[in-house]
Amino acid sequence: MPIPPASPDPKLPVMLRTSADLVEFLPFLLDVEPVNSLVVVGLPTLRAAGHLGLVARVDFPTSSRDFGDAARDIADDYVRAHATSGTVLPGQVVLYLCATPLAGEQRQQTMRRLQPLADAYRAAFNGHGLPVLDALCITQGRYWSYTRPESIPREGAEMPAQRMPGPVTAAAVANGAVRAADPAEVARAFAPVTGERARRAAHALTQACAALDDRRTSTTFDNLAAELHQETRALIEATLTRIAKAGELPDATDTARLIAGLKDRRTRDFALACDDHQSAHRLWQHLARHCVAPHEDFAPPVLTLFAWTSWLRGETGTARIAFRAAISADPGYKMAGYLYTALAEGAPVEGAAAIFRQAAAEMGY
Repeated sequence: MPIPPASPDPKLPVMLRTSADLVEFLPFLLDVEPVNSLVVVGLPTLRAAGHLGLVARVDFPTSSRDFGDAARDIADDYVRAHATSGTVLPGQVVLYLCATPLAGEQRQQTMRRLQPLADAYRAAFNGHGLPVLDALCITQGRYWSYTRPESIPREGAEMPAQRMPGPVTAAAVANGAVRAADPAEVARAFAPVTGERARRAAHALTQACAALDDRRTSTTFDNLAAELHQETRALIEATLTRIAKAGELPDATDTARLIAGLKDRRTRDFALACDDHQSAHRLWQHLARHCVAPHEDFAPPVLTLFAWTSWLRGETGTARIAFRAAISADPGYKMAGYLYTALAEGAPVEGAAAIFRQAAAEMGY
């Protein structure tokens, strides 16, 4: 289960007394707003002064048949993460069920649909001796408490962000906390271009694919793969140099050649080891935006590279969303899954970068 590092100790106390306070604090706990997922936050008990415990986020199970097993796995992993990190278990936890309504579903129906899942989570954490202070359902600007339903209006309470920010927000901001990014807004940074730009990009990719098909008729697969690897490497290096010197992004033809060439794993690994992270980030973003229909199958390597340089730049929220986009485009794309897991578990980015540099050196790059 993804376990981000514990939040830093606050300079000023953040007092969490009510369900509203807990909901208002959630956007400061993660770098990306959670969607259809559980967030677990460790808190000290009221009688014991302390600091914020481990914060974890995990996707909801896809089937109600899996609620019990999934809840027990999550609670087990949460306890195990404390043991692995040498962190003392918190006195209690808060559970946030952040959901998007199904098609045609009203917000109250969403809350009721997730009641069995909330009950399973509460039972699993209680089974480890971790009391659940509150279990909250948050959906479309409203929230409910499964633990204290009488404290919330039947139609749900309005999210604090939609009214005047309270003391919790003031204290969090004073401590230097940053609100979680909106996934939809972040995804727009690498969303495919539209209109005439999309038509030009699709035409260029179709031509690049046709050119490769022509070459396959006159050479062996291994020879073509080796030639394509060398050509794409050279084009990446030349393009990064132009970006660094003049900010010049590739034209439609070279953009399509780069996108097609990065499907080769050796070329992608070479790209992962590029030293100029700033120029590479601009290039991968540009390429990601030109992976348009009907050539969406080219997207996973490019999205993975964009996510990787986002992580290197410290933009972990963008990295998480881009890695998830790559995995969604191809669930079997192993590099995206590997890096996403490493990021989610709090692995240092420099450790992964060192592995890529060593691999590149061994390949003679």
